[in-house]
Amino acid sequence: MRALVEVEGLGRVFDISRPWLSRALSGEPRRLLVAAENVSFAIGRQETFGLVGESGSGKSTVAKMAVGLIPPSAGQVIIDGVSMTDSARSSTRDKLRRKIQMVFQDPYASLNPRWRAGDIVAEPLRAFGLVSGNAELRGRVGDLLELVGLDADDDHKYPHEFSGGQRQRIAIARALAPQPEFIVCDEPTSALDVSVQAQILNLMRDLQDRFGLTYLLISHNLAVVRHMATRIGVMYLGRLVEVAPAKALFRHPLHPYTRMLLDAVPDISMSGRKKKQVVGEIPNPINPPKGCAFHPRCPFAFDRCRVERPRLLPFGDASVACHALEEGRL
Repeated sequence: MRALVEVEGLGRVFDISRPWLSRALSGEPRRLLVAAENVSFAIGRQETFGLVGESGSGKSTVAKMAVGLIPPSAGQVIIDGVSMTDSARSSTRDKLRRKIQMVFQDPYASLNPRWRAGDIVAEPLRAFGLVSGNAELRGRVGDLLELVGLDADDDHKYPHEFSGGQRQRIAIARALAPQPEFIVCDEPTSALDVSVQAQILNLMRDLQDRFGLTYLLISHNLAVVRHMATRIGVMYLGRLVEVAPAKALFRHPLHPYTRMLLDAVPDISMSGRKKKQVVGEIPNPINPPKGCAFHPRCPFAFDRCRVERPRLLPFGDASVACHALEEGRL
């Protein structure tokens, strides 16, 4: 069966240069920021694919390209066999827009403070013409609010009258309104208290089982990804360095960067496993290192890593971009 979401060679370059005249007078060259480069993965129906990495690794850029908020500089996103970049006809665009929705990181910023909760949830229903008449609209809004654990009578309240977790529930209700198949969740719990995070994650899993949803989950919190994802992609400086089933990745990480991320998680089980200290910081994406971008921080780096960029190669159920692993040095 064909995957619901196929990301093929996705890349995004931002031109952050000064205006042309200023550069011409000062002799300054153009400055390009490569936020994502040659990112490819597929997400099966009813699957949760997690993207992890440090801040600045390009996760959110990939998420925004996946839903069409920003156009890719290279590659394409295919949803249910239809390329988003080739959907020139309005009917095709509307069909794709209904299939994909997004839950943003900050529930304090993603909801319009001047709209009541009922209007926020009702907007997709109005936009896609899914209801006829105010009575049906109010009924659907009430059903959606109750679906995410709120009261139907909460529709008259403004966002500031809700807690952070309740606001994120409203955002989820809004995403569910057009009955999508694919939802991108960009750090959906990072702005919430720890006690509320588990409630939102359990709600998302219950909704996935009930409606057969497919998730792309963006997070830097490995505990969240471990709880939710079936497969995980690890990003570093705009590129995928490892893609593996979730259980295999946590049990036996292959790429040195993945190992470093897992070593940064507190060992509350007191297993006594020896860990390597996290060293260095993610490089400047405007002037990335040559060869493997991770080599300045990698304890296994050798000469080839400094001059040649590794390709994603299969290693069992995983795909890993690492010269050291390829040559048996790990």
